[in-house]
Amino acid sequence: MDTELEPSNLYPSNCSISLCICTMNRPDELSRCLNTVFQNSERPDEVIVSDDSSDGQPVREVVSRYPDVIYQSGPRRGLAPNRNACIQRVKENYIIFIDDDICVPQGFFATVRRLLLSCDSKTLITGYQMEHGNYKLVPNNSDFWGFQSIPVSDKYCAIVINSTIFPRSLFDRALFDENLRYGSEEIDMARHAVALGYRIIYEDCLYVNHYPSPVNREQYKQFVYASRLYATTKAYWYYERSVAKTLAFILLAPLQLLGSAVRRRDLRAVWGAFQSIALAGQYLFSNSKMSNPKQFSLD
Repeated sequence: MDTELEPSNLYPSNCSISLCICTMNRPDELSRCLNTVFQNSERPDEVIVSDDSSDGQPVREVVSRYPDVIYQSGPRRGLAPNRNACIQRVKENYIIFIDDDICVPQGFFATVRRLLLSCDSKTLITGYQMEHGNYKLVPNNSDFWGFQSIPVSDKYCAIVINSTIFPRSLFDRALFDENLRYGSEEIDMARHAVALGYRIIYEDCLYVNHYPSPVNREQYKQFVYASRLYATTKAYWYYERSVAKTLAFILLAPLQLLGSAVRRRDLRAVWGAFQSIALAGQYLFSNSKMSNPKQFSLD
């Protein structure tokens, strides 16, 4: 297979693209993902695969079929740390993150470069993803509880991360919050970017296909609710600087989560809700702010 990267000379050098693919224990999905990337006639300037797998050999074998792809072992602490590990390696001006169960359509990177021609370095461009090839997932803003349920009519404060073009300059000021091992890391980054003065625009011509893999799902499940509680509290306190909303959310959100579990009459769900609340509290009182200030900074 010819895997030589082919950056187009039709576009200025400041439109260069790094594609970052985070993977964990999914060599088959990664193989399909990379195949769709290299089937595109227009390709990214750099492709990085960051591997959180317990055994990296199967992923290394997949990557070896694509000599120009950069392989690195991930930190094995979840998606946000793995994405940050990619950021430390990239060389190009714009970054796209996709998961290993994403397939990019033909013409995807040509669309990206065309959009970049009319974009400035303070703009994130986001699109949508087709779930299972038949459901269109678009970015919605969050409601009070942190659920992304509000259709956007004006200002975007949300992204679909697998179809978002990030200016690399953003990550000089912000990084993915490494407490967010899975869930809410993309809405947290969107809020952080907006708080730093970046704008988010939506382009309906930009999309990817998502075929959710069952691998790792059970492991991820325990983090989803805790991530939402933590990320929403963080948004009200750090990004909106609203003491009232922060206190209201801290008081009401755990009751809302517990009440939802009780109504299901499922003791495992109730216990899971307690665990999520405890884990969110652990995130809030961790020392991550001191160890990585870019996860919180608005400077």
